[in-house]
Amino acid sequence: MSRKQNGSEKSLYALPRESLRVRTLPGHSSDEALASDWIDVTVMPAEDRIPPPPVSSRPRSRADVYRDGLAAHTQFRDSLMRWLEAHHLLGAVRAVSEPGGSLPMLTLRCAPRVLDQLRRAPEFEAGTAMSLELHS
Repeated sequence: MSRKQNGSEKSLYALPRESLRVRTLPGHSSDEALASDWIDVTVMPAEDRIPPPPVSSRPRSRADVYRDGLAAHTQFRDSLMRWLEAHHLLGAVRAVSEPGGSLPMLTLRCAPRVLDQLRRAPEFEAGTAMSLELHS
């Protein structure tokens, strides 16, 4: 059974309980902060921050490519967590996706202000999925 079929692809790491409190940005009223919705944000390293794949004379096996990708993904997750902590945004993040897969890409469940900060950071590319509302 593949990961997608058994649902492990969607599991998230829960952050410590004290990080569930959201700190507001200056200028926001407290009523807005309490009504803040959590959003799902996809984060990747900026293209110029991704190291080029190593050049070798012999073809690499799929296992080697996957192992290297998994190491890059774990390194990216660690750097994102350090960045969130340095910018005092951990309190606005509810969950972070597990390291896995061969692409350095994470999903955060967070307050909208985290997305704003990530979009301003030169080391990350961040965005949300477009909502699809079907009308019958």
